[in-house]
Amino acid sequence: MTPEELQKDYDKTKGVEYDIGKRWENGIAHNHQSELLMDKIKKIDFIWNDDHFCWKTGGDGDNGEALMYVLDIIFDEREAKR
Repeated sequence: MTPEELQKDYDKTKGVEYDIGKRWENGIAHNHQSELLMDKIKKIDFIWNDDHFCWKTGGDGDNGEALMYVLDIIFDEREAKR
């Protein structure tokens, strides 16, 4: 299946922006939980995994920024369902 086909079947939560490009364009701040988790992931990967993933944050297109946008959606879904 294509991403477009999968999007149609995804159980979206009302009020959550799923388009990562729009989140970035509109300056939607990262969820605080995403920032805390990313900081932990970076440290653990660097210290005990020889910086295998070389996580980077703080700049457009960084792999850590991309992961945080995905985490933002997950945490926003959880918060919206409470």
